[in-house]
Amino acid sequence: MTTSINTYNMTNGVMEPIALTLGQKFQIDKFSREIDNCQDVKQLCSIAKDLLIAWQQQQAACAWAIRQSQGL
Repeated sequence: MTTSINTYNMTNGVMEPIALTLGQKFQIDKFSREIDNCQDVKQLCSIAKDLLIAWQQQQAACAWAIRQSQGL
């Protein structure tokens, strides 16, 4: 199974795709297969919570980096 990931970067008001590295694409495919093959609801809930935390940490890191670059 191939997972389609659409990520975009706003440049001059234009949405441009952000390219994932080949390694990132392999990681996505690997973990997508693991999730697809998982039959344990508790394990899936744990994975979902871990992903939610990672997502929010990534958003916080991006916001911090933007503030730092703007001298805020």
